[in-house]
Amino acid sequence: MAGSNSTQDSQFSLHLSNARNIPYSPDDKRVIFSDLHMGNGTRRDDFSENSELFYSALSEYYLPRGYDLILNGDVEEFHKFTWRQIFHAWKQIYALFDVFARDGKLIKTVGNHDARLIMDLRDHHPYTVDTVIRMTGLDYPLLIYHGHQVSALYERFNDISRIGVRYFAMPLGIMNYSVAHDSQKRHFIEKRIYEYSRRERIVSVIGHTHRPLFESLTKAETLRFRIEYLLVRYRNASHGQKVKIEEEIRRHRAELVEWRSRKRRPDLQSGIYEEDDVPVPCMFNSGTVIGKRGMTCLELTRGRIRLMHWFDDRFHKEHTDHDNRRQRTLPGGHIHRLELRQATLEYVMDSLRLLS
Repeated sequence: MAGSNSTQDSQFSLHLSNARNIPYSPDDKRVIFSDLHMGNGTRRDDFSENSELFYSALSEYYLPRGYDLILNGDVEEFHKFTWRQIFHAWKQIYALFDVFARDGKLIKTVGNHDARLIMDLRDHHPYTVDTVIRMTGLDYPLLIYHGHQVSALYERFNDISRIGVRYFAMPLGIMNYSVAHDSQKRHFIEKRIYEYSRRERIVSVIGHTHRPLFESLTKAETLRFRIEYLLVRYRNASHGQKVKIEEEIRRHRAELVEWRSRKRRPDLQSGIYEEDDVPVPCMFNSGTVIGKRGMTCLELTRGRIRLMHWFDDRFHKEHTDHDNRRQRTLPGGHIHRLELRQATLEYVMDSLRLLS
């Protein structure tokens, strides 16, 4: 088994070594979305539900503010649909991509569901498609890639999987249980990438599992760490500080209770960090555009990395930030942007140096 893992790590290293370099500057503004899974526009198309939300976020926020757009894999759903079907259904979205591309502000990487872009569709696709992007100019490499490359099975049997989904599962109405629907597969992918990134001292920005991660932590784990930190501060705080800390602890606890009440299986069981006293912030995941409660993304701007949650009025009451410090609403009042987490990249690099 150890030899198998070593071989897979070597293959994974080979993938990452083929990265295209782009310079990093604190003045740059970039947003990273992953896992759109754009289809044919019908009820079988997972992208349909949040397509207007995605279009509004790009056209009303990121484009006017001069952001680079990074689409980190599984943009098109070629396991289920053809290129012609997808392009015909989402011409307005591609027109928006064109605007970013004309100004040199579009970067597109490949995932396992749109791997055909690297293969037989390469000459017919309007945009350059990369496998891995490496940001240079930081203390340690920051690599942006979809994440499926860590598993040799995805590389070897991706075409077979596509045939099975399109010609057997879809006609029979069978749900495609990808890695996003399987907690064991998610755990395997995330654990392998986390351990590799920590060992090699790189920062990995991925998608693939559809689960947003910040500093290698899920939302539930982040809330628990924050509560513990506040409890330590509480004992020696002044009266005025204690009042503020109490309010913050109650708010985080309510978020944690609400998260658990959704009856999801606990995220990332303790095995992923079993060798670490403190998790190393070497893995970030932008989540997915096709979330049931909106979409998530990562922003790289002003020397910081931010995990953002976008949602519309369907989920406004559920996700309203009560202290209103982290939430912004676009003109029109229907589209909302909530900052979930943020950190400076200097902090990330220092943590990687001191903890790995």
